[in-house]
Amino acid sequence: MNLLKYISLLYFVLILAACSDESPLEVIEDDISEAEDHAKEQAHKDSQRNDCKNGTNWDLTDAECCSYYGYQCKDSEANKCYYGTSTYSDSYCCTYYGYRCSYVSSSSSVKSSSSYKYSSSSYVSEADKCYYGTSTKSNTYCCNNYGYRCEYVYSSSSVKTEVVEAHTSKTKTMKFSLTYYKQKSADWDGLSAGGSYSDGDPTVSFSIYFIASGGQSTSKTTGTLLSLQDQGSWSGSKTSSFEVPIGTQDIKVCPTVVDNDFSFNDNMSSGYCYTKTNIGYLTNYSSVEQSDYNSSKYELEWEWYLY
Repeated sequence: MNLLKYISLLYFVLILAACSDESPLEVIEDDISEAEDHAKEQAHKDSQRNDCKNGTNWDLTDAECCSYYGYQCKDSEANKCYYGTSTYSDSYCCTYYGYRCSYVSSSSSVKSSSSYKYSSSSYVSEADKCYYGTSTKSNTYCCNNYGYRCEYVYSSSSVKTEVVEAHTSKTKTMKFSLTYYKQKSADWDGLSAGGSYSDGDPTVSFSIYFIASGGQSTSKTTGTLLSLQDQGSWSGSKTSSFEVPIGTQDIKVCPTVVDNDFSFNDNMSSGYCYTKTNIGYLTNYSSVEQSDYNSSKYELEWEWYLY
């Protein structure tokens, strides 16, 4: 009786296989092809978005860039938020575009505003929120549904889990200090016949960029921290303090050194910037020491910490 049942079941399976339009292999091939098409389509959209963002949208009109991706809009709400001319609140600009977050006081990295009034013309899709890093959804959700923020998700056999992002979860203060300067090349003013290494009149300042995980950036400047005249070296501490916006993941420091001559000023800067990543891992008062090691004209050292 058991053998009869087995033969009947085998016969039934063979009938189903014979009646099927596609073999299991063909089904797998179709799934792979569909996945490849989806990936190509997503890559094409990403390329179009970047072109619109960078102003190289040769295949799309400005109107299409504005309609599809929110770029190249002359009076877009995103641009108004960026330039501080929006009539919406700072909370709205932070939540939907990632701008003006440093002006919002909140213990949460997700901002909201009770004064916000909905307007269909300023609607931002969940896909765009994922792209800008302002979505309240998880990185896994953004990756699985829109293909964004996948770099923050670990994937193994299509099973995805969240990765901890090392950004600040609350507002902090940065104390920045210039500690050392030395002229390294001779004859900055071009008048010293003996090859002087102390004829420069340098002024030193810094531009500091606070970069969020979504790529948004807030910049600050120290102003002139050091001004010397015919002095080849200096050491000490010239400080400046800044508020570090919530959600900052990287801090980039760009030094500027200008030789102030009587007739004109020479920009002696190396042109390099120096970035510290994963800011969220830094403990309070943990010192970060950096230097402009790419410069051939001077030595410059500074340090900073958060608290």
